[in-house]
Amino acid sequence: MYKEASKQKLRIQTSKGLLTVEQLWDLPVAELNRVAVALQVEYKDSGKKSFLLVKSTKDKVLKLKFDIVLDALNTKIDENAVLLSAAETKAHNQKILKMISDKKDQDLAGKSVKELEAMLKD
Repeated sequence: MYKEASKQKLRIQTSKGLLTVEQLWDLPVAELNRVAVALQVEYKDSGKKSFLLVKSTKDKVLKLKFDIVLDALNTKIDENAVLLSAAETKAHNQKILKMISDKKDQDLAGKSVKELEAMLKD
């Protein structure tokens, strides 16, 4: 699909103007969603309501554009989910590490002066 798009020098209309396939990756998810919806509507409104009819070149290009935008959108959504999960894991681990540190401090605070002096390193 991407090979065909590059061979055709495919450009996709967005609110930022005509973009190459590579430039789609710079768009936010919401913009990719708007472009995908617009392409789907345009493709459905193209008038081809039969599977028996041979699709025109315009229909094939519209379908290719839609497939590429949808793939970019789904990829970005998946990547965002991975990033969110990693951020949640990091926050969880930091909270646990802080609690461990606080517990160690409490343990030290409960020791006598002699025990603390004995713990000093030379």
